[in-house]
Amino acid sequence: MATTQAVPDEVVLALQAMDREFEQNAHAKDAGGLVSAFYADDAQVFPPNQPVVSGSAEIRELWAGFLPVLSRISLNTTRIEVSGDLACGSGTYEMTLTPPDGAVIEDRGKYVVVYRRQPGGSYKAIADIFNSSRPKA
Repeated sequence: MATTQAVPDEVVLALQAMDREFEQNAHAKDAGGLVSAFYADDAQVFPPNQPVVSGSAEIRELWAGFLPVLSRISLNTTRIEVSGDLACGSGTYEMTLTPPDGAVIEDRGKYVVVYRRQPGGSYKAIADIFNSSRPKA
């Protein structure tokens, strides 16, 4: 994992653990678990080709609508920076979508997530933006 400054190991490990938990909740189709484990209550998600989604309830609704067609996701955070109570992670994802019509879609893309340290010392995402690297059809 590349970093541009001295990032404490505990922050790197915490964000990597969050990635794995995100993947596990996504594979389990558990939108509630995914949102409560990953996002702060006031978080915003910036999904591709959609309006901004704000707050836990709306984010849970977003993922509840998306998880049924998501059959695989893998996150690879490659850069982490920290400043005060904020951390930023960026990386790439790979995912497989299986829509009801059965046409499997393989996607690769990139993301940036901004995290805020919580009162107990853990981190939660406050901003999450992602988009595909696939060429437009």
